[in-house]
Amino acid sequence: MLRPILVSTLAVVALVAACAPSVESPRLEVQQLTEPVTFYPRQTGARWAYVADGAALDGIRYVETVEGPSVIDGDVWIAFRLVGGGQDVTHYRQFRDDGVYLRRQTRPGAIIDFDPPIREYPRQAELRVGLTWRADTVADQRYPTAAPGLRHVTLPVEYVYTVLDQRPVTVAGERYEVYVIDRTVRQFDEDGGVADELSRISWFAPYVGTVRHENGWFLVETNVRAPQP
Repeated sequence: MLRPILVSTLAVVALVAACAPSVESPRLEVQQLTEPVTFYPRQTGARWAYVADGAALDGIRYVETVEGPSVIDGDVWIAFRLVGGGQDVTHYRQFRDDGVYLRRQTRPGAIIDFDPPIREYPRQAELRVGLTWRADTVADQRYPTAAPGLRHVTLPVEYVYTVLDQRPVTVAGERYEVYVIDRTVRQFDEDGGVADELSRISWFAPYVGTVRHENGWFLVETNVRAPQP
């Protein structure tokens, strides 16, 4: 009598297993934007994924997403959030007739305001090889959780952008026409001397965005597509 019961029980188990939903590994899903992409992409939901130079395509990714409009001191700025590999940084930008401006950068435990805002890109019609633009600003840095004497620091900053080249590149199997841009930033001490200087290179593709990040990361996935000619 025990044998038939055992067989019946196994049959029920097999039937339940057959009806249970299968568990599959996550699959790549790319969602295209519904809004027309601009020369300097800023559409809410735009997304770019990067990996470090020489890293595997399925390695650590640094993902930047346009989160949308945000109000700072009564003005509307667009929030770009970058996460991955311990990074969690948000940049607040405005897209004006004369270019792209950076007003604020936030990260856990830090808020940095630039007064006046940094001009990251010129107007569309100006972008060309050989173009240089520069300006001075003040980096107002606040660290709410730091020791009392270190919670507020202001530093004068000079920045210089130079468009070094325009050329086709292939990254992760995709071909882009990019502008190679050098950004040099100098910080000054209280006596007016150069306390720090840093130069970095990025690649920008119109209607796509940053292809080579200044941190040495390369674009491997995006839902931003340049309009077809």
